[in-house]
Parts: sequence; structure tokens; C-alpha cells
Amino acid sequence: MKIAVATDGEGGLDAIVATDFGRGETFTLVEVEGEAIAAVRVVENEGRRMAQGAGIAAAEQALEEGVDAVAGGHFGPHAEEIFREEGIDLVYIPKVTAREAVERYLAHLKGV
Repeated sequence: MKIAVATDGEGGLDAIVATDFGRGETFTLVEVEGEAIAAVRVVENEGRRMAQGAGIAAAEQALEEGVDAVAGGHFGPHAEEIFREEGIDLVYIPKVTAREAVERYLAHLKGV
């Protein structure tokens, strides 16, 4: 499973989840095997500086990465629609680290 977490700053597991998915500076891409984090990669959010359509660009970039779930504080209506149409889980979880967002999502999947 791969999760894209919109993060502020340079990204990574200790970075804070971005308030707005489309405007986060980076995506921390977390690959999970079983219940454990297996790999982490950070990429720049290429659409974050767009005057309009940042959410759409961010959603398309995340889809190109082959994600199963995305995490952010807020998703614009267009990004949300794109993810829902593709069957991607949306995780609304601001002001925590990327690591905590992933751990909470995994706990949710387990029903904890």
C-alpha cells in the first residue's frame, strides 16, 4: 500500500501534515507492507504555486505515484472528487506528523 501525505517543509516522516493538500510543499510517499512502514520518499508538490487548480494538479500527481490513500488537512472539492472517483481513501488529519497520520490510518483500517 502506498500513502501520499501532503507535508510542509522538506517532507519526511517527521514533517507536519499540510493544512491544504493541494498547497503542501511536498508529498511524503509512504509504502506500507503489512503494518510496517517499508519505504519513504519525498517529492515536491509540482502544482502548489498554481494560481488556480493546485488541488487538481496535486491529485493528478498523487495518482501518477500509484497511491492507495492520501492524507492532508483539507481537500478541495475537485481533488476530493478525483480521489473518490478513483477509489482512493482520503484521510483528513491536520497538524500531526506524517508518521502519526500513517499510523492512525493503519489503525483505522484495523478497526482500532
